Amino acid sequence: MKKTVILILLIFSSTSNIFKAQTNDQNLNSQLQLMRKYFLEGNYKQFASFVHPEVSKMIGGKAEMIKTTENAINKMKNDGFSFIDLKFKNPSKFLKRGSETQFTITQEILMKTPKGKILAEYTLIGISGDNEKNWKFIDTSGKSKETMRKYLPFLSKDLIIKPKTQKFIN
Repeated sequence: MKKTVILILLIFSSTSNIFKAQTNDQNLNSQLQLMRKYFLEGNYKQFASFVHPEVSKMIGGKAEMIKTTENAINKMKNDGFSFIDLKFKNPSKFLKRGSETQFTITQEILMKTPKGKILAEYTLIGISGDNEKNWKFIDTSGKSKETMRKYLPFLSKDLIIKPKTQKFIN
C-alpha cells in the first residue's frame, strides 16, 4: 500500500473549495487549478497532460502512466484511502536553467484513511520550456533534491525541495 501511495504522489503529482495557488502568475494558477480538478475528478487522461514527460517516460509512457495511476487509485479506494483535497502554497522564485523556467511549490494533500484524515505536504516542481506559457509538474513525494536530481539531472541545483510532512488531523 505504501508503494501505491508513493507512486500516486510521485505522479501527481498538487485548495480548499476555493482554489488559490498563491502565485503571482495567473496562467500558472490556472494550470495548477486544472491539474487539481482533473486529479480529484479522476480524469487521469487529462491530468497526465500536466505531468512532466520525463516522469511519464520513467513509468513507460503516457498511456502506461494513466493505466498505472487508475490501478493505483482503485487499489487505494479498495483499501479505504481517498483524496479529499489538494492545495498549493509557498511558491519559490522562478529559476532559469537553459531554456527552462523551474520553480517549486508546496502541495498540501488531504486524504481519508482507515485510521482518519492525513494532511501531507510535499514539494511539487513546475517546469516550463516555453517562456512560462505551459507548465509540467513533478511531484517529489518527499524525496530529497539529491535523489530527484539523480533521476532527473536537468533539475536546477538551486531548487528548494523541503522534506515531506504528514500528520493526522480531525
